[in-house]
Amino acid sequence: MSSEKSFAQKLMGIFTHPRSTFEAITEKDLTRGFVVVLLVAIVGALASAQYISKMDLSSLPRIGLLPGADASSLRGSLGIVTGVITGIRTVTGWLIPALIIYVIAKLSTGEGGLKRLLAQTGFASTPLLIQHMLRLIDAYAMQGSLRNDLFQTGALITGLSQRIINQALNSLNLFSLVTISLTIVAASVTFRSSKKKMAMITVVSYALWIILMGLSYF
Repeated sequence: MSSEKSFAQKLMGIFTHPRSTFEAITEKDLTRGFVVVLLVAIVGALASAQYISKMDLSSLPRIGLLPGADASSLRGSLGIVTGVITGIRTVTGWLIPALIIYVIAKLSTGEGGLKRLLAQTGFASTPLLIQHMLRLIDAYAMQGSLRNDLFQTGALITGLSQRIINQALNSLNLFSLVTISLTIVAASVTFRSSKKKMAMITVVSYALWIILMGLSYF
């Protein structure tokens, strides 16, 4: 009888027995890991688009100046754009930090493989799937209009330092911190190194990611 863990067992195992589960995740699980990231991206995009649909955009200065602007159609278009951006940010937010971790850790330890790390960090994104599922439920259950100043602070913010701070505030929450913690465990397994060393590398990698996002206006 095969002792290979199923996809569902690995998803649950990263919460109940993280180290042994990550040890069971190999480069063969890269497709499954990417499926997790893709689900996070899709659910996150749907949640963001739904939140936009609840916003009262008619009072936004830049929209109010447009003759004959229709707030409903603008919400629809903005929802699609925001959803696409959320999806792209999710995928790049998985890929880029993992690549940075790989380069630094590989140079430091000489161990580990990129495909396995990507597979493991894909599974480590499971807390973000829970987060976006809760966001999607909240977006559909919400009654009334969402304040448009919440959109303004994110999309119309200027100044490099302000964008980086805003990116950090938006990126760091309970679910992302759990994901980062799981990534540390995954990296320590992949590169056969201590959690302390991998924690330093992982934190640096995510800090660089936040700075890059702040520089990109994206």
